[in-house]
Amino acid sequence: MDSQKLNGEILYKISRYLNFAERSIDAKQVEQVASCGVSRQKAVELLLGGYLDLDEVAQREYLPYMLKKLDRVTYQKDEYYANVFFDNATKGNWQLKRASYAPYEIFVQDDFKYDFQKVLPQLGYFDEAFEYPAVYQDGRLWMSVTPNEINTMREPICKAKGKTLTFGLGLGYFAYMCSIKKEVESVTVVEKDKCVIELFEDIILPQFAFKDKIRIINDDAYAYLEKMQDKEYDYAFVDIYHDAGDGLEVYKKFKQRLGKFCHTQFDFWIEKTIKYYL
Repeated sequence: MDSQKLNGEILYKISRYLNFAERSIDAKQVEQVASCGVSRQKAVELLLGGYLDLDEVAQREYLPYMLKKLDRVTYQKDEYYANVFFDNATKGNWQLKRASYAPYEIFVQDDFKYDFQKVLPQLGYFDEAFEYPAVYQDGRLWMSVTPNEINTMREPICKAKGKTLTFGLGLGYFAYMCSIKKEVESVTVVEKDKCVIELFEDIILPQFAFKDKIRIINDDAYAYLEKMQDKEYDYAFVDIYHDAGDGLEVYKKFKQRLGKFCHTQFDFWIEKTIKYYL
């Protein structure tokens, strides 16, 4: 099988697993396989390879570079995770609450990586339960502070400077992490849903150490983009989609409208993953 076809097959199988069977592997299964003389990491690889129905070559050439056990403490020390807390709250069709990963639950933990002709989705798991804050719209997860959000936003947060703009509010993770940077003068957030803004301003924003740097504009992303002037912001980050599936159209629409910006640097959430589907 050629690499492009194999990439597509593996991505399809992983997508189905994550959507319908993400908790299929549990501690009991891992211990049973590990008792045969392999490490727990290898046991998880073997179990996942079995659930994905991957042949020996695919398991050997893909899984060790895709799957990683994560350190729970590392993420619990994240600035936002350690300093922002809230109880369950609801506003309109939006809800703030705590969600969790079960031990050995597989999830996406970073943007795609590439190794020559191989596409490597980055998957992770914890060997203990991991709780995280999340916001849902009509019962559908919209934004959470998980390893995936922390890892995929690390680079754009590092790039943020001066007058920073972000399209999409969510739980305010990007805004928070940018606001604590000395290099960032202000953080403007464009968010079209008033309920999300009210939840954020009532519960989350008061906990920000540099909340005076934050400005929230209730507007549609594309409408605001049309009104923006070059040099108005130094850095802009686009994060108004759930995943690469709906992000692809957002990415295309934004790219078509960026010709007038010579002095504002634009970046997009999970851009490496989105580009694979272009």
